[in-house]
Amino acid sequence: MGLEFLARVRRSTLGFAAVATLVITTYRALGPGLAFGVGALWSLANLALLERLVVALTSPDRGTAPAVKRALGATLGMLPLFAAGGVALLRLPAAYLVAGFLAPFAVLLLKAVSSLVLESRAWKAITKSPWRAAIVVGAVLVAAWWLVPSKVLSQEPHVPGPAPTHAMESATGGEGATAEASEEEKGPQKFANVVTVLHRAFPHAKWSSFLHHYEVLFFSLLVALLLSLAAFAASRNPQMIPSGIQNLFEMLVEGLYNFIVGIIGEKHAPRFVPFLGTLGIYIWCMNLFRLLPFMDSPTSSLNVTFALGITVFVYVQYVGIKELGAVGYIDHMLGQPRDLTGWLLAPLMLPIHLLGELAKPISLSCRLFGNIFGEDMLLVAFVSLGITSLAFTHLPFGLPLQLPFLFLALLTSTLQAAVFMVLSTIYVLLMLPHDEHHDEHPHEAHAQPAHH
Repeated sequence: MGLEFLARVRRSTLGFAAVATLVITTYRALGPGLAFGVGALWSLANLALLERLVVALTSPDRGTAPAVKRALGATLGMLPLFAAGGVALLRLPAAYLVAGFLAPFAVLLLKAVSSLVLESRAWKAITKSPWRAAIVVGAVLVAAWWLVPSKVLSQEPHVPGPAPTHAMESATGGEGATAEASEEEKGPQKFANVVTVLHRAFPHAKWSSFLHHYEVLFFSLLVALLLSLAAFAASRNPQMIPSGIQNLFEMLVEGLYNFIVGIIGEKHAPRFVPFLGTLGIYIWCMNLFRLLPFMDSPTSSLNVTFALGITVFVYVQYVGIKELGAVGYIDHMLGQPRDLTGWLLAPLMLPIHLLGELAKPISLSCRLFGNIFGEDMLLVAFVSLGITSLAFTHLPFGLPLQLPFLFLALLTSTLQAAVFMVLSTIYVLLMLPHDEHHDEHPHEAHAQPAHH
């Protein structure tokens, strides 16, 4: 029971430290926030090593070789941990580092106090009636409202006057620095992600500039890597009766297969489902990736969506040439003329078909980009509106006005991925030979004259 209690303390401390680090970084600076997070992690690692050492020394098999090994490993693990703590004390603000170090002990104390309170008669009497419980929750919220310092909410960055501004411009590069700053600030700004946070923290580092320049490519590859790892985990040890992640992936693949079969037919589905299904899952995950904290959706960039559209365009043309042959492909572009009228219209049909094929990647990319980027801007607008509500509500937190639109983003992201996949499937179907459909039900052709 004791070890389980300590495990719950560690999980609670991780959540508390993450929230506190974000709050300190937002209202203070990156250094204090980083110091608090490092202090909390250092303390958790130290407690984990101490727990391992105590268990090894007090367990029934404490005299055996495995217990001695565990105790020795925990003792040796403390040496680099103390060295890292010394470096952190020299590099980071000590006050915030100590506060982070004390975070697990604060959580431990609060959990112990809450255990005593939850088992007391007073707490049982309060929670026995929903009205009394609601009054207690309201009292806690009002107390939190009044205890939050108004200075923190009313702090505004100091804006220097014209003379210091010009002096700063001349010291940092004059008009070039001003142009660069205005270039970064103009236009709609999306939520800060991990790449932009690192770039702002290390603006002069080459790796930071490289990541910032290839930010969209970084998130695209990250989504692909996570999908590959998930697929590997689902398929590395297949079972006849699937469970867990294997069951989830089999349901997803079966649903996509049946969906694409309904469009393209059972005959061609096994060849094209791997490409079309992977395309749909990849776009869907990229659309939803922005809903994770400090992540971004690569499909909110026109570069990514146009690359996806070009990929579909090249694949469709490849399928057309492979299935129809070079002569059949040209015949398809000419509108398959079979009589005098068809040959007379062929010079008109060729440019129409060419323009139609060239318009497909443009329509695919612009539709996906416009919807995902519009959702991002909608979320940013309502988050900003919720923050500006602090001016007249005086609450310790902004209003979560963006919450309903998060569920809308789940729906629209799924719909946009499905639309992209369905249109790509239709484009492939249009390139397949059409004369096969006449031979699928030959008995119907013979039954027709017999009926007459």
